[in-house]
Formats: sequence, structure tokens, C-alpha cells
Amino acid sequence: MSLGLVSSLALTLNVGGVQPAFAQTKLPDVTVDAPKPKVRQTASRPQATATRAAQQRRVAPRNLPPTAPVAYVTPSTGTVGAPPSPYAGGQVASGGGLGLLGNRGVMNTPFNQTSFTSQLIQNQQARTIRDVLINDPSVRTIQAAGGGADSLFIRGFYYDSGDYALNGLAGIAPYYSTGANFIERVELLKGPAALLNGMTVGGTGASSGGAVGGSVNLITKHAPDTDITQLTATFASRSQFGEEVDVSRRYGEHKEWGVRLNSKYSNGNTPWDRQTDEFGNAHLAVDYHGENVRVDADIGYQADKLNPPLRFFTVGPTTTSIASPPPSGTNFQMPWAYYAPTDFFSTVKGEVDLSDHITAYAGFGYHDSNINYRYTSPVLGNNGVLTGTPLTGSETYETLAGEAGLRLTADTGPVNHAINVGYSVTDRTYTQRVVTGTLSAATPWNLYRDPSNIALPGFSSTLAANQIVGANLWSVGVSDTMSILDKRIQLTVGARRQTAGTEITNFVAPGSSRPFADTSVWTPAYALVIKPVQQVALYANYIEGLQTPAVVTGNFSNVGTVFPPGQTKQVETGIKVDFGRITTTLSAFDISRPSIISVATAGVALPAQVLNGLQRNTGAEFNVFGEITPELRLLGGAAYTHGVQEKTQGGTTDGKRAIGVPELTVNLGAEWDTPFARDLTLTGRVVYTAAQYVNATNTLSLPDWTRVDLGARYKFTSPWNGKPIIVRASVENVFDKTYWASAYSGVITLGAPRTYLVSTTFNF
Repeated sequence: MSLGLVSSLALTLNVGGVQPAFAQTKLPDVTVDAPKPKVRQTASRPQATATRAAQQRRVAPRNLPPTAPVAYVTPSTGTVGAPPSPYAGGQVASGGGLGLLGNRGVMNTPFNQTSFTSQLIQNQQARTIRDVLINDPSVRTIQAAGGGADSLFIRGFYYDSGDYALNGLAGIAPYYSTGANFIERVELLKGPAALLNGMTVGGTGASSGGAVGGSVNLITKHAPDTDITQLTATFASRSQFGEEVDVSRRYGEHKEWGVRLNSKYSNGNTPWDRQTDEFGNAHLAVDYHGENVRVDADIGYQADKLNPPLRFFTVGPTTTSIASPPPSGTNFQMPWAYYAPTDFFSTVKGEVDLSDHITAYAGFGYHDSNINYRYTSPVLGNNGVLTGTPLTGSETYETLAGEAGLRLTADTGPVNHAINVGYSVTDRTYTQRVVTGTLSAATPWNLYRDPSNIALPGFSSTLAANQIVGANLWSVGVSDTMSILDKRIQLTVGARRQTAGTEITNFVAPGSSRPFADTSVWTPAYALVIKPVQQVALYANYIEGLQTPAVVTGNFSNVGTVFPPGQTKQVETGIKVDFGRITTTLSAFDISRPSIISVATAGVALPAQVLNGLQRNTGAEFNVFGEITPELRLLGGAAYTHGVQEKTQGGTTDGKRAIGVPELTVNLGAEWDTPFARDLTLTGRVVYTAAQYVNATNTLSLPDWTRVDLGARYKFTSPWNGKPIIVRASVENVFDKTYWASAYSGVITLGAPRTYLVSTTFNF
């Protein structure tokens, strides 16, 4: 669906009488921690006498410029309209949202969190959120860029593309992939977060990875105090041309009302052979930020069509070795394959300040995702031989999410309390209809051969899959952060009562259906921050994550048993040092995730299923962000993760390495404002991933790989209107490295070929 007309209409908002200004590059500083009384900015309206008014008129100078409107200030208990300001260098924010706990500054956060800014998104020409998260060493994307999905590994655990939160509401972001053009912040929290956000619904809802290795929250763009009228022309190899529009205004005596429109459209050939991608979205944000009330409302639509899509490879059961990857850019998919998701999404969030120290909040989100597809998911055998069953069908995901609660601060003697009480609910309904086709046995298909000669097969009239899955999650959480000595010591204690239920109606295999069944569990959390000096923070936490409750089916002695949500447990400790313009963090973690295994029972013919398996990931992370000098910026780090299988089925793979968890990952990026050419910035990034195992027995593995990205941008003044024009150019995978990118649960994916990106931003 073309959204070019939306972009054209957006440009017309720069009407006469409104003076446009530069695009905002730095958000205003805000207080995100200290519970200080809110300053009420109100218009002064004195009732002067006629004599006094006459005296004022005699002494007042003439032709005074109008007084600029002053925006109301959001208190520390609020979050709407108050994103933490960017840190030095502008690539990362000075804090982020922690769900139930509200906004926290980096040095007051007892977890490892990074919040990437819209400035970084634009300067790195990020197309989707996956392009943003590649900056963190603890994150690895699973799908190749041509696959159309943004699923991840975080700290070695799977994060489903259906779990992304939008404005704090889980599962409301576009399901498979989210365009980065309308996103203000990408908040990456590493580690489980059941207390902070509740459990995630994940995928279909019948089973969920639980976001136990980390979670991602996307904050949408809203109107800043400075007007924006911006057009960006884009190009991506091989012939992807597009445009992005960003128009923003604030109105009112105190800039209470804001409106912002972002849209994007691109189309053309991708770096992969024979692949085209048509992508478009439109996002409208309207808000009211008053003295005591703040409301943000968002509505958006996104559509994508990949033809043909790059899918992952399933490793066949008889495969004894992983074939070398094909030449860069090789498209192994059939020419008749396509992948076409659409997403409609909306959120409304509001806050009311009941006093200077108490804020009540509520939010609601709705997301409707539809996908139509036709492709073959290939099975990789020895010597690169491919087999597979063609599929065509449709799937829908309808998700509703809500939250409500109170945040308040209070002093009891020398102790300050930041108390939070919150309720959250998520409901997802998944529907699936699939039919299969058959490839001719005489048709050769190989990883290294173009399959353009393979004709479209006939598809069966009988449904191979036809089901409806429902998932409902709701929870109540409470926390108290107690601090003394001007926040030099902070202790957070909290707990959440989570109830989760699922149901399946399978029309093809009714025996696999199950009625709605739910179960509840308590998840506690404890966290500590100690600042021996103001620039150093020592922290530690214990926190849990939750996976969807499972129901025992099939030939087991305990069939029908409903397991409670699987509780992943994390212990983490670390140190953060803020040197003023550059910050470093060092953390160590231990995460244990349970899984279901079968065990035999004496005297019982059938085995039973128990929630007793375990994957344990231990590791350490080092992160750095900020400026070494005003001209040199750094972003990245290194992560060591040792993933081990414990308590496996029959103990056959106890002690073996976990699938898809490389021991060492490194990401390091730099920006340099050159002294020899004013307004010219050179950029570079190195991404390294160590070897990783493909199967549980550790007999198959993927070799390590290194990717190098280079770029530059140049800013100059427009000769037409005196506004800045910024030209950006970058090359990802400069050396056109061919590599297997990742492994997950028996599947592997290819890395993207060399990709050229060019964009020019005009301000009006």
C-alpha cells in the first residue's frame, strides 16, 4: 500500500503564519528521579487600577516582543511528556522507563538498561528497530534483514517479535517488524522484568518465551517545544528509494496541545537477488500536557510486502554438517513466494496529578495484525540440499492491553519512599488458516542454485491448520523504593501477583483443543543501589520472568495438568561510573530458565511431564556510551555469555552448551567530527559474534563472524531558506562477509550482504 499521498499532505501543514524552525536535536532536560515539588507555571493576570495602568503605559517600552509560552512541568511521579534528556553525545538517553517504577536516571536504575534516541536512529539510517538494537552487544537478531521480522536474542534467550511494547503496553507494537521513523526512544532492558512490566503474551499466546532475557519498549514521537517540518529522501541498495516526513506543532498559551505526523514509504529492489520490498507507515500523535493533566494519544498503520521473503533454515535430523553459506545476496526462495503483514495500532495514556507528590495514571492499547503469505520454509540437508513443503495462508493477532495505577513519593523521617501500585492486563486472540502444496520430487533445489525455474505448485483445498488461540494475562504489582542520604542508598522491594490463562480451539485436530484454564503465581523482586560517591553506582538485583502456563497433552500420565507460569530467576550485580560526558557499566548476571521434560514413574506405564528442565546463562557485560571529547563519541561494549543445559531429558545433554548462545559478542561504534572539514562526521562500527551451537548435542555449530560498517554525514546550510541540510551515507558489511548469523531451536539464518544507505534531510 502506497503512503506517498499521506506524506504529500503532511508537507502542506507548513501553512502561512507559522514560522518553521530547525528540527529538534536535543530534548529539554527533565528531572526523572528527585521528588521535588512541581513548579506551576500559570499566566499572571493582575487586577491593576486605572491609575496604575496608566503609569505602566507611560513607562513601558513600545513594541516589546511577545512572551514565549512556558510549558508546564511534569512532576517526578509522572512519565507522560517527560522523556529523560539525551546524555552527552545524543545517542543514548540519561535514563529510561522502568514500567511500574516509572522513569529513572541511569545512575539510579538497579538494572542494566540502555535507551537509544531518535538522533541515533536518524543518523544511523535505521530502517526498523533491529537496526537500532544492533548497537548493543547483548542483543543478536535472529532473522536476516530480508526476512521481515525483528525477533531477537537478549542475554542468550529468545525474544519474540510479538512482545515489543509500545508506550509501555506489551504486544501493541507492529507484530513482525516496526519502522524506526516514528520512534523517539528504544528502551532496552536486559534481564527478566515480571515485577516491572508483568509477563508478555509472546507469539500465538499458547506458548511464550516470556521475554526472560530482556525486553524492549518503544516510545513514539510526540511534538517537542520546537516546530518541525522535515523531509528526508532515502536510498538503500540495490534500488530502494523512499521518503520520510516529520511535521510537528505545539499550540496554546503554555504549549498544552501538540500534534505530530510521521510517515514513510519505500519501494524497490533489496540487496538480495530477485527480492523487492514495498514498505509504508503513517503515525499520528496528539497530546495535551496541562498543569495537572497529561494525555498522549497515538494511532498508526504499517504495511510491508516482501517478494520473495528470506526465511530461516530448519536443520534436518539427518544433517551431519552445516554447509557453507551461499555467495552474498543469494536468494534461495521461490519466485512466487511473498510475505505481506499489515498492522493497525493505537495507544492512549493519561496522567492526573492528585498533588505535587501523587500521580494517577492509566493507559490502553489496541493492535490488529494481519499477515498473508506464500512460501516454503526450507529444510537444510547435507551439501546444501534443500527440501520443504510450500505453505499459503493467513494469520491474525488481535491484542488489547491496559494499565492503571498510582505513583507517589513521601518522606518518613530521613527515608524517602517512592511507592508504586499498578494493574495491567493483556489479551490476545490468534487465528490461523493454512493450506499446503507439493513440490515435484524431480525438482532440484539447492542452497547455491537460483530456484527461479520452480513453478508455482498446486495447493490443497483442505486446510492443514485451522485454529483459534486465546491468551489472557492480568496482574497487580506493588513496589517501594526507599532511599536515604540524598539517594546515595536506594532499596527497592516489590512483588506482582500474575494470573495467566490460555485456550485453544483446533478445528483440524480437535484432540489438541483445550478449554480455557488459568493459574496464578507470585513474583518478588529486590534491588539495591549504593553510591559511595555521586559519580559511582553499585547495584544488585534479584528479579524473575514468567513464561506462559503450559497444559500437558498427549500420552502422559498427568494429561490435563496445567503448569503455573514458568519462573525464570535472575541474580545480577554491577557498577556504573559516570565520568561526566561518558558512562561505563560493568555487570555480571546468572539467569535460570525452567523447561518441561518427561520423566518415568515407577509402577506407572506412561511417563509424566514436569516443569523441571533448566537452561542457565551466566555472564558479564561491559557497556560504554557518551563522548571522549566533544568531537569523538563512543557506543557499544562486549558481552560474555555462557549458556549451559541442565536437568535435560534423561540427562542426555546435561552440561552441553545452549543452542544459539555465542560466548563472546562485541559491538563498538564511534563517531568523529573531523577537524579538517567543518560539519563532516565519520562513523564506524565493528560487530563480532563467536561460534554458536545449532543442536542440543553440540555436534553442529556455526563459525564466528565479524561485520564492519562505515559511514559519514555532512551538514550544510540550505541556499534557499537558510535551514540545515544533512546528507548521510553508510555501508553495512563493508567487506561483503558471507556468514550464518544465528541459530535458534533447530533453525539457522543468513547474515545480510553488503548494503548501501544514503539519505538527505531537508528542513523547512
